[in-house]
Amino acid sequence: MATQLSAGFMHQNDVELVREGAPAFLLMLDALAEAHPDNPAVLAAAAQAQMAYAMGFVDKSQKERAKTMFSKAKTYGLRALSKNRRFERALNGRHDEFVQALSSFKKKDADVLLTTATAWVMWIIASSDSPAALGDMPKVLEMMKRVQVLDPGIRQGGADLFFGIYYTVLPLGGGRDLEKARQYFERSMETAGPDYLLNRVTFAEFYARYAFDQELFENTLKQVIAADPEVPEFTLMNAVAKMRANSLLGQVDELF
Repeated sequence: MATQLSAGFMHQNDVELVREGAPAFLLMLDALAEAHPDNPAVLAAAAQAQMAYAMGFVDKSQKERAKTMFSKAKTYGLRALSKNRRFERALNGRHDEFVQALSSFKKKDADVLLTTATAWVMWIIASSDSPAALGDMPKVLEMMKRVQVLDPGIRQGGADLFFGIYYTVLPLGGGRDLEKARQYFERSMETAGPDYLLNRVTFAEFYARYAFDQELFENTLKQVIAADPEVPEFTLMNAVAKMRANSLLGQVDELF
């Protein structure tokens, strides 16, 4: 039921209805996750819902709220993945043991690996003042590398989108590589195709902003707003993408 509810939610086209109704939906998934703590499908659905809401509807000024939601999504995802006992034992162990444990996951696990790694990296970004949080980045990176091996094109180029964000937000002199980031972003947009808009917004929000390319930033977001794809499975995410594009355009003077 949790999985079907999550899937049904993604077909909604009324963004305001989703914004207003989602908190009740999240509370219900939280309750299901607590009632069924050993059900990885329920935990994965709860993780995905928390992360999607935080990324789509929590305002950037609400940093602590976003961090809390990303943390909860990460926790649910890790609980789901920890049904793999080898992974559970390695989670707090040495890095080489963690990498070896990841090799035991199969293609069917790629989706929850992607959700968990994405929630984890967004929590790290929101916790950038914490050295302990930044210390988790190598594990997140290895998880996403495993996703790329298992299912390279998963979720409209989600793994490439992750690496695009990753190489953008690393510190200057600490691994930031905007050229490499752009290559990942472009591949994610190519994989997603023209009818999926969220990757383009993320490209503008991260790459164009960090590259201080205002023209690219504005042109990309205007193209998203002008697009009118008719793809039922992308209805909600495209509506969210347009909403974020409008919001980001309104912040041009602050960002540049």
